[in-house]
Amino acid sequence: MGERSKALADDFEKAVAEFADAVEAVPDSKWGTMGADGWTLGVTAEHVAGQFPLEMEFITAAAEGKKMPDYSMDDVNSMNDKRAAKNAGVTKDQVLKTLRDSSASTAAYVRGLSDEQLDRKTAFPLANGAMVSTEQLLLGGVLIDHVRGHTKSIQAAS
Repeated sequence: MGERSKALADDFEKAVAEFADAVEAVPDSKWGTMGADGWTLGVTAEHVAGQFPLEMEFITAAAEGKKMPDYSMDDVNSMNDKRAAKNAGVTKDQVLKTLRDSSASTAAYVRGLSDEQLDRKTAFPLANGAMVSTEQLLLGGVLIDHVRGHTKSIQAAS
């Protein structure tokens, strides 16, 4: 573990804690209302909590120098839509449990990355093959900024 990976894991955990606070602050009367993301607040919250395994497919491939998943944005959007329909009745407690469980293993993985792994670059299929580093995936819309973006949308709607 290096200082950079520790700082990134800490930043991720901070983003997750802020997200959890935002979810907990949603009044029960608003949990089922539509938010700016096009889903109910509950489904948006579940999307973030349940998305880490998919995000980790990209992050681990980049960090370990393996072939990136060949998902297109249409594939990701389809997966998101299917999961949103499946989880339409998700409860706040379910979201928070999923968030705790999945974020812990994600943070542990990030904390264990070397500087070499953070600097490793690969073509990212969801950005038209643009070359990105593992660190950029962690910081950008794939992980930390993804959590923070949805935190803001939930806060704005609740």
